[in-house]
Amino acid sequence: MNLYLDIESIPSQHHDALAQVRATIKPPATLKKPESIAAWWASEADGAAQDAWRKQSLDGGTAGEIVSVAVTDGDGREWVRCRAVGESEAALLQEFIDVVDGWTRDECHKLATSASASSAFPLDDHRIVAHNAAFDVPFLWRRMAVHGLRIPRWLPPPSARPGRGPVCTMLLWAGYGGRISLDSLCRALGLPSPKEGGMDGAKVFDAWQAGQHDDIAAYNLADAQAVAAVWHRLQTVGAV
Repeated sequence: MNLYLDIESIPSQHHDALAQVRATIKPPATLKKPESIAAWWASEADGAAQDAWRKQSLDGGTAGEIVSVAVTDGDGREWVRCRAVGESEAALLQEFIDVVDGWTRDECHKLATSASASSAFPLDDHRIVAHNAAFDVPFLWRRMAVHGLRIPRWLPPPSARPGRGPVCTMLLWAGYGGRISLDSLCRALGLPSPKEGGMDGAKVFDAWQAGQHDDIAAYNLADAQAVAAVWHRLQTVGAV
């Protein structure tokens, strides 16, 4: 069973996260005069701290958090949830684990009843598919580890050997070291783009703070659905 997934992330919501970031910033090295440095601290430091804090949304190892998760099997089952401000990231991740574990049990039971006991379907026989999978999948794995959650067998670790890790639709199309956005890839293949609604990853944090949880969830799920559509198109033409 394939699991097509996508996450949306935000900077740390720890109460003093911004203050911690501000304590680490420094004026540009090009500034040498004391008055220039003082002027930078007075006029630029707060903005620099904000920018550095927001960039934590790209760091799933130590600072960034997951705000929404979407997954589909491409065959009718799909799930998405965006947590509200103040809701637990750990609870969101545990719900995601429970949902997919339920799918695996259903799949195992369905295949076991149609096959001999000797060919029973292994519970962890899944393939994770994501766009820029090197971001989404390790981010999920690390955030589960941060919260002390049981990491499911179907979610490969960042250290997974080649052939055991997730499948990346970006890598399939652009090659090693290449990049293409999911929006551009969908348009190239003549598929609906998940970005047509006006939302994108750069807008998620502000939308979340504004309480637009349903909009984020809809966008998140559209990304997962687009990954499934891209995979099926590439499979149809024999690319995978």
